[in-house]
Amino acid sequence: MLDLDSFLVSLYVLVDDWWQEHHPSSARNKPGRPALLSDPEVITLAILAQWPRFRSERDFWRFAQAHLRPYFPNLCSQSQLNRRVRSVEPDLRDFQRALARTLCGASEIYHVLDTTLIPAIVRVRASRKGLFAGQATFGRSASKTEWVYGFKVALSVSPQGVICAFGLAEASSEERPIGEHLIVEDSHDAYLADKGFTGLEWERRWSDLYGALVAATPKNNSKRAWTKKDRRWASGKRQIIEGVIDQLKDIFALERHRAKTLGGLLARLAAKMAAYTCGQRLNDQLGRPLRHLADLLV
Repeated sequence: MLDLDSFLVSLYVLVDDWWQEHHPSSARNKPGRPALLSDPEVITLAILAQWPRFRSERDFWRFAQAHLRPYFPNLCSQSQLNRRVRSVEPDLRDFQRALARTLCGASEIYHVLDTTLIPAIVRVRASRKGLFAGQATFGRSASKTEWVYGFKVALSVSPQGVICAFGLAEASSEERPIGEHLIVEDSHDAYLADKGFTGLEWERRWSDLYGALVAATPKNNSKRAWTKKDRRWASGKRQIIEGVIDQLKDIFALERHRAKTLGGLLARLAAKMAAYTCGQRLNDQLGRPLRHLADLLV
């Protein structure tokens, strides 16, 4: 467990070391007046804001103004910080991917694919103000037996619970095109997936184009239906991604993102995935189980 000071310093070291390795001369190449906050500082603040001790962006901003100025003396306004966070969204994705690679083992036989629905915003507000108009759609949540207006978050997760690839799609999107995006991003050899990803032609396509074997549980009435024993084994192995999704929702408020634009949602999604993976990286350094995240920051 880490107190805030130790956590913040450790987090910034992770970010800055990665930044110096991949952007050694970026500060010198930017035209115009230097920014108040450097990009590594913005990334650090964006990740810190995702931890559950902060109820909202406004709550985090008030905390930052009151307590974080010794670390960030040039702290900008909340609106400026939000714009900066949106501008570094690709860097947040790259940083998360780099950390994930340090946590994934070379001997991993498979990764697990799945999606989860997240709401865009209350339907009435969305219709009245046009928020996410033409972007969010309705999708049915099988677990909650309800319709959700929003998006699908897609994940590829290692057997240890490391997020190896992620993406965002409309809530009504089919699983198999989403699966192809994850396979391209992850570039692993084999995957386990549920019935939504099954399809002989798709499985052949993934094997021919990407060299990826996808074992997606066939439907029970399919000629390729698995035995009860095989279905139970696959279901048990896929539980790891259900646990990751639960942590993203419970600890990092994946469903309560409060974004009002697609750009804002993408930035928040990248920050939440980076926060999850940073927590795992710090746990690894401390000799703790990777997924013991709830009590990492005290």
